[in-house]
Amino acid sequence: MGLFGTIQQSKGALDAAQIGLQVVGNNIANANTEGYIRQRLEQTPAVAYRQGNLIQGHGVRATGVVQVIDQQLAERMFNAKTAAAGADSLSSAYGQLETLITDLDGGGLNEQFSLFNNALHDLSTQPNDAATREFVIIQGEALATSMKQIRTRAGELQDGWNAEVDDAATQINRLTERIAQLNVEIATIEGGGTLGSDATGLRDQRYRDLEELASYVNINFQEQASGNVSVFVGGDYLIADGNRREVYSAYDEDAGGLEVRIVDTDAPLKAKGGKLGAAIEARSGVFGDYVENLDHMAAALIRGVNSVHSQGQGRTGFSSLVSSNTSEPGVPLSAAELPFEPNNGSFDFNIVDTSGELISTTRINVRNLGTIDDSTISSIVADINAVEGVTASISGDGRVRIDSDSATSKFTFGEDTSGFLAAAGMNTFFTGTSAVDIAVNSVVKDDIDLLAISEGGINADTNTLYNLLDIVDEPLDELGNRSIRGMHEQAISTLGREISVQKSATDGLNDLYASLQSQHLAITGVNIDEESIKMISYQRAFQASSRVISTAAEMLDILLAI
Repeated sequence: MGLFGTIQQSKGALDAAQIGLQVVGNNIANANTEGYIRQRLEQTPAVAYRQGNLIQGHGVRATGVVQVIDQQLAERMFNAKTAAAGADSLSSAYGQLETLITDLDGGGLNEQFSLFNNALHDLSTQPNDAATREFVIIQGEALATSMKQIRTRAGELQDGWNAEVDDAATQINRLTERIAQLNVEIATIEGGGTLGSDATGLRDQRYRDLEELASYVNINFQEQASGNVSVFVGGDYLIADGNRREVYSAYDEDAGGLEVRIVDTDAPLKAKGGKLGAAIEARSGVFGDYVENLDHMAAALIRGVNSVHSQGQGRTGFSSLVSSNTSEPGVPLSAAELPFEPNNGSFDFNIVDTSGELISTTRINVRNLGTIDDSTISSIVADINAVEGVTASISGDGRVRIDSDSATSKFTFGEDTSGFLAAAGMNTFFTGTSAVDIAVNSVVKDDIDLLAISEGGINADTNTLYNLLDIVDEPLDELGNRSIRGMHEQAISTLGREISVQKSATDGLNDLYASLQSQHLAITGVNIDEESIKMISYQRAFQASSRVISTAAEMLDILLAI
């Protein structure tokens, strides 16, 4: 090789040292840059050559500048990111629900149940007091309003999480589009994997985008030899080379809200965890279950109170009455679209004079045995219409209307073994079918003397009122032998347990993510001390190579001087 070869060999070492120093300088410059992945100079011995009986080295060769990263650890960290982001979102949802329904301010449903029940107890001690009857109606309105307000707010929060599903679809599209574009740029710069260097800045951005994508949905990614990454979600690819699949959000009837689907296959995106999975769970699980529970509870309150109230009498009878519930009048009761299906039985229809004295009682049969001669709304109205002294009809929307034919007579209702009166919304305290529309019947609000107190006739007793006492605490069949208050208290207790479990899960998942992130940063992050050592190493290598060149030049001068 000779002295000229030695000089050339050392020049290569100088070049490698300069490149190494440049890499170190770039690392130090980006020590505080978020998402920056440490770079390393890859170098190998140059190809040796044979000279006579000797095989001699030919110096060093810089083969590339690459990122320092553990791919398997990065994928584990992304999976932990998915789980932690989803857990954080679910914790937020539980926190919203806790704020909504707990009784910390003393004004929650539990308090409203007590106030309504206390008003009924007060009325039982002085049933003829108009102010006390008015107070029962006021507390009934307060309870209904509280239920509606909670239901409205829960629905708004549920809609908010539904919107998060749509936003997740938008963000997934944004990130997959950018990752696919970065794939193209990286593969182009790296020569499709033929170069030994990484397109470091672009790869940094791609890793940041992959981590952000992992916060929305569970991903698996594989890097190809070309430098491209393929991204999969639940077995379906979202990104392959420079191509990506777009997603969109659409209403799904079974889910009761938006779901994310893949555009070109129209198949649901099999998302688990992450912000997307958590948004779906918050909407359909956390708030969906609570809203369903609240509606069920309100429906039980409406039915329970109305079933008692509809069989009672107030201090006066009705001159005219229109049922609060609509129906399909010409079909059997099982298909009449009433809030609940009446039983086979009957109810008493009474004609009274203006002083409340009974004139006549007619038993109206309600047939519901699943046979061809089952009652319909129309047949029941016809039976009422046959009673002397009243006219019964059906409105265009299927409401029952009853009018007294004389100014000297009125009508009331009595024992109902069928539940038809409560189902149709006749002589009821509440109207509505759920927490969405529960309200005190305007008929009772407009005339407090129509608040049912007795069951044996006008001013005959207070049995109806006594049957209403503590109704919020009585076990009901439709609630699985739980009371209305008990159902609410169970919901709060269950929520408390779920919040505790979710908090533990969230803390654990965030700790796992933090641990993996720490391990990842230990590999990819810039350590100033380590870089300083490398800087000194390259400096000394440069100095030594320069000394070799200087020495070889002196030796050449000696040869030339001979």
